[in-house]
Amino acid sequence: MTEKTEVTPPDITPKELGSVDIIGKIANNQRATAIDAVHDMLFGKASQAMADYKKVVANTYFDEPTKTEEPSNETDNGTN
Repeated sequence: MTEKTEVTPPDITPKELGSVDIIGKIANNQRATAIDAVHDMLFGKASQAMADYKKVVANTYFDEPTKTEEPSNETDNGTN
């Protein structure tokens, strides 16, 4: 008779929880849910990267130009 043993992750930070959860699912023969979790994680990272890039592109096209100093009159000799 074989016993299933549950894999419990050690104390971890919330940022690492997703990857450790996926590893636990693989270890517990829940590969289909692990694959779904990987797809969700990758989609989330890709959408965040696209949102960040949209901001960069928007600033490039729609940002107001910075004020430049007007050139001085080069022919001005100080007298009128």
